[in-house]
Amino acid sequence: MKHIWLWILLALIVIGTAVAFIPGEWKSAEIADVTGGTREIELQPKTVTVKDGKEVTYRIAKPFEVAVAAEGLGKARFMAMSPDGRMFVPDIVNYNLSREGKVYVLGDWNEETKRFESKDVYLSGLRGPNSIAFYRDPSGKDWLYLALTASLVRYPYKAGDTKPSGPAQVVTEFPNTQTPGETSVVWHITRTIKFHEGRLYVAIGSGCNSCEQEEGDMRAMVMVMDPDGSNKEVYADGLRNSVGMTFKGDTIYVTANGVDHLGADAPDELMHELQKGKHYGWPYCWQSDGVLHEETPDRWKRRVPCTDVPLAFTAFPPHSAPLGLEYFEDAHPVLDGSFLVALHGSFQPEVGSGYQIIRVSESGKKDVFMDGFQAANYAQLGRPVDILQRDANSFFVTDDFNGMIYLIYAAE
Repeated sequence: MKHIWLWILLALIVIGTAVAFIPGEWKSAEIADVTGGTREIELQPKTVTVKDGKEVTYRIAKPFEVAVAAEGLGKARFMAMSPDGRMFVPDIVNYNLSREGKVYVLGDWNEETKRFESKDVYLSGLRGPNSIAFYRDPSGKDWLYLALTASLVRYPYKAGDTKPSGPAQVVTEFPNTQTPGETSVVWHITRTIKFHEGRLYVAIGSGCNSCEQEEGDMRAMVMVMDPDGSNKEVYADGLRNSVGMTFKGDTIYVTANGVDHLGADAPDELMHELQKGKHYGWPYCWQSDGVLHEETPDRWKRRVPCTDVPLAFTAFPPHSAPLGLEYFEDAHPVLDGSFLVALHGSFQPEVGSGYQIIRVSESGKKDVFMDGFQAANYAQLGRPVDILQRDANSFFVTDDFNGMIYLIYAAE
């Protein structure tokens, strides 16, 4: 009898030891702490000084800190790091399509102060600069690509340049005419660019809030082309305004801003995992609470069945305005294997949605990584735009309300 109880005790020990090593959901509380960017987030207050000496207290995931890496950047938009390790950032100035836009180049990084110590105006007199990318062609020549409202241009680039080393070349032109019946409005003036595997991806917003685009019009889509602008094709269509793009492996993810005429509680703002050749619904369908709904104006000539439209990878609150996003790989455990998405916030602050940075897991689960960009009385304190990974433990964020770039870095 004693031997039987001894064998039972040994069996229980063996089973208990084995359970400690069971992967996945069986031991989710422990496994989630060390894999997949799903470590539990605890927010802590961090205060920084923004424009005019004003202090703002953000809440940010432990163990991260926030520092002002650059300031005086106007409406700083989508960043890019040059081949020689300098930061380039466009200043769109305003959304009225003035010809006063600039591109700044930031250099002389000081690791101790967490700041760029030099700032030069690389380009000026621009109309709607939003996004920059660098590309090295097969001959070894470097190019700076700049997405403007009316065109995508490129300049030859040399290390250390504070001005372009050659004239602009037009890669492609974009529609930027005023919408019929809205003579004072040019809708969705920003274009965003990314290179992947030697091809250039371009996100172009729609020319209206809710209307049918003309056949063949380069609007409401993500296009892909060769670096010289040849071999253009539509990668994905029906995207009202996809401003942010990133890649996870060879899969492209985009943010998508929904229509403005359905009230404060609809539609959801979206993040899509794009499939080539798919139509993502606009203007015929909109999504709310995981369900696609049909728009039915009589004036429309064509229609895409909502049953053919893919549901979003994940969704955000209505009018929260998701813009930049970044996928983190081989990074800090709080970030590794996850996305960060900048919610710019509603253009009507009293709506109160957005004004956060959200962590999104590979399964679409969402957690607040950083907030405090809006006060309790709806006053805007900041508006995050773009996210750019610096290394395994840090990343940059542009804020086009304060004209700043923040460095977010792990303190441990």
